[in-house]
Amino acid sequence: MNNRFLFSFLLLFSCLSSILSYGQVTTEPAVPNASGTVKIIYDASKGTTGLKDCNCDVYIHIGAVTQGPASTTWSIVPFTWGTSNPAAKMTKVAGQSNIYTFELIPNEFFDNPTGQTIYRLGLVFRNADGSKEGKTTSNSDFFIDLAQGFQVTFTNPQTNAISLEVGDTFAFEASSSEASDLSFELDGVEVANKTGATSISYEYTATAAGTYSLVAKAVSGDQSDTESVSIVVFAPSEIAALPNGTKLGINYISDTQAILALQAPNKQIVHVIGDFNDWQVLPEYQMKRTPDGEIFWLEINNLEPKKEYIFQYLVEGEIRIGDPYGDKTSDPFNDQEIIDQNRYPGLKPYPSGKTQFQATYLQTAQEDYQWKNTTYEKPQPEELVIYELLVRDFDSRRTYNAVTERLDYLKELGVNAIQLMPVAEFEGNLSWGYNPSFFFAPDKFYGTKNDLKRLIDEAHGKGMVVILDMVLNHAFGQNPMVRLYNDGDYGAPTEDNPWFNRVAKHPFNVGYDFNHESTYTQAFVDSVNHYWLAEYKFDGFRFDLSKGFTQVNSGNDVNIWSQYDPSRVKIWRHIYDRIKSHHPEAYVILEHLAVNEEERELANYGMMFWGNMNGTSRNLAKGSNDNMEWAYYKRRDWAKNGLIAYQESHDEERVMWETLNFGATNPLNLKNLENAVNRNQIMAAFYFAIPGPKMIWQFGEFGYDQELNNDRLGIKPTKWEYLANPERERLFKLYQEMIKLKATQTAFNSPTQAAVNLGPAMKSIYLEHSDGSFFLFGNFDLASKGGQQIQFPRQGKWYNYFTGEEINVTTPQVQFGLRPNEFYLFSDKPLPKPDPGILQEDFVTSIPEVIPQGAFKVYPNPTTGMVRVELPKDMIQANYRVVDMAGRILFDGQTQLGEQILDFDLGKIKDGIYIFEAFDTKRVLHQRLIKK
Repeated sequence: MNNRFLFSFLLLFSCLSSILSYGQVTTEPAVPNASGTVKIIYDASKGTTGLKDCNCDVYIHIGAVTQGPASTTWSIVPFTWGTSNPAAKMTKVAGQSNIYTFELIPNEFFDNPTGQTIYRLGLVFRNADGSKEGKTTSNSDFFIDLAQGFQVTFTNPQTNAISLEVGDTFAFEASSSEASDLSFELDGVEVANKTGATSISYEYTATAAGTYSLVAKAVSGDQSDTESVSIVVFAPSEIAALPNGTKLGINYISDTQAILALQAPNKQIVHVIGDFNDWQVLPEYQMKRTPDGEIFWLEINNLEPKKEYIFQYLVEGEIRIGDPYGDKTSDPFNDQEIIDQNRYPGLKPYPSGKTQFQATYLQTAQEDYQWKNTTYEKPQPEELVIYELLVRDFDSRRTYNAVTERLDYLKELGVNAIQLMPVAEFEGNLSWGYNPSFFFAPDKFYGTKNDLKRLIDEAHGKGMVVILDMVLNHAFGQNPMVRLYNDGDYGAPTEDNPWFNRVAKHPFNVGYDFNHESTYTQAFVDSVNHYWLAEYKFDGFRFDLSKGFTQVNSGNDVNIWSQYDPSRVKIWRHIYDRIKSHHPEAYVILEHLAVNEEERELANYGMMFWGNMNGTSRNLAKGSNDNMEWAYYKRRDWAKNGLIAYQESHDEERVMWETLNFGATNPLNLKNLENAVNRNQIMAAFYFAIPGPKMIWQFGEFGYDQELNNDRLGIKPTKWEYLANPERERLFKLYQEMIKLKATQTAFNSPTQAAVNLGPAMKSIYLEHSDGSFFLFGNFDLASKGGQQIQFPRQGKWYNYFTGEEINVTTPQVQFGLRPNEFYLFSDKPLPKPDPGILQEDFVTSIPEVIPQGAFKVYPNPTTGMVRVELPKDMIQANYRVVDMAGRILFDGQTQLGEQILDFDLGKIKDGIYIFEAFDTKRVLHQRLIKK
């Protein structure tokens, strides 16, 4: 087959970043000496290509490495980054657009007064200001190893081991630091020689399986040096059918046996390496290959029951990957932090020194989690009130267990669904989770897989379904299926990758883009979805970036990407049908944000959709008016009520942050917390009253106000202490009441008739049902609306939900006065009255506002007629009104500048309780009045 493949038995990180392995940088001589002249030749068209065809001066950023021959630390750095120092400028080779050279004698070039040994040169290339740079393909520094005297070195291969298949050929090359007699010896037998030369080559043909040693030798007078390379020759893979019932990944046959199966079409040889064979590449661990060349498999015996083994697949003797279907990973970069913080009890350290890259675990005879809550009622889609949370930021402990311990809080709030942001193993330990690497493994930073199962189990026991944020648009570079066919290490997929596109087909892609028209990808997606629903008993998925599931190439054009795409519709119907075939009650929610035509078609097919109302909500939060009607599924002409309109999500800026930072200050100061809470209350009341499923992003219920985009992906403080603030508690209680209504009143989910008027500043919603009807209206203007004629849906008795007051509507219209952000919710049947202290006006009927002594007086109280009001001296100009307990205004007005004393005659109104209210841009003052 004439292909060659390299591998290392030991970790050779220095070789991974070696310049000569890529041909991006070469030297003359090939084996440079620290005390001799070295010409560095840089090809800007290779590696990272920031300098390719730049038509600019190229500068070398260079450092001396003195800590050891494998160190990557630059000890002496003569040039400052981002300056046009003439001494660092490289020479462009005439007639070559991307070739540059630089000459130096290392021991003379660097300021080295103590005479430290310079083992290596570290290199990065840049333009004058450093805005463009050139590094290795893996975006790391270049290194040149320097001889310290007479030396011979293999220049091909760059590692100390190579693997070949029987029949392959390989051209070995070696160079010496000065002219000498050179030779190659294969297992002690000379196979090539050359006299008075600085380089030698030897073409080797692998004829039989086995392990061989090739030694390069140089002799000059009384000087000599040798270097050796190990050659492992593999026999062709045994062809054998996959045992019946074997699935991709780890198959446990008994307490001592497992079958491993890896899909790797067009690969030739795969070995299993791991704890069970001391990470050695052994013939008995070479995997069999199915007749169609698709799958490699191997049965492993004599495993110790319950013992955890870390293992990898070694593909073509070069590529080291974990099992794509593994449910637990071993990570060289992140596991030690998890161990140090005791986040995953008993976690084994990564097998450093024996392998590199991510690995996976296998363990026979595992004890199954014992589920307690297997029968529970799932809400209908339109009944969902989803609480989106990030395990990392929901509690400062950042664990599944910490979330479990706060489930009572979510139950108290009233939500019936939890949506976990992605928990499948992602790159790094602190992440939102949208950079997945292993799709079947819960991330260990949050705890064990049984911790996650217990969280889901306990949530079910408290009446909450659990939805998983699923990321299947892309994977990141650590993913085994990316690394099987890519540019090396963590580079981009190659064109022959069965699962991934080399270049993403759409804007806003991160990581590497799945090809969802590939049958390989379709099978993988189906298996991922089924696994989490079956193994962890998740109740459904919210699919991230679902609009990206297409092979229609829209480049960077968002408009093209968002247009109706029949191929994308077909892909999503397939995914939906496969999920529903095994899990008919599963929720399927898409973050699609495409044209309504496409969303309507898929919604009517049964899928649910995120509906981004953040822009509208932020406008409203600042005090502007905006139209909320796109949050109502019927306004989008959908047949099914599956639109999850939301005010904010993890991707969107917080509405309370918007209010407190950019809210209007005139005629009402929304930056004042009391007024900000009122504004967010009226928004929440209308949001929850729009029929359809709802979503709360964590802590929105108490007005979380930490900015998202100051550090978008960074850890955010929890602010649980906000619940001790009476103003924020009012917002929390309002959320509770609206969620309670949605949970108990059919009209809020499936009204037989709905009248939604959400455009003007005086907004209203009427929901009719035989079990109970509701009428909500409110003032989104920042000025009072006195004498408003409110058209009630019908005449008869209505009940103020928050105060319990009854009014008898006998005319087509009823006059109300509404101050800014004030709203009323009426029901046509009496309902249990909520606890007091939710709405500002209800708040003052039970807990009067504390005003400095003598600053605000209303007297006499009780009164039979005349009332005098003395306003605080700092209330220079105020609006005022007297309202009855149903909210109807008896009279209102505005003081003149400096007017602090008002007189009213209440002699002609009937006896009862009334409220006097005065407000300016700073505050609202209330006082109850009793008329006898």
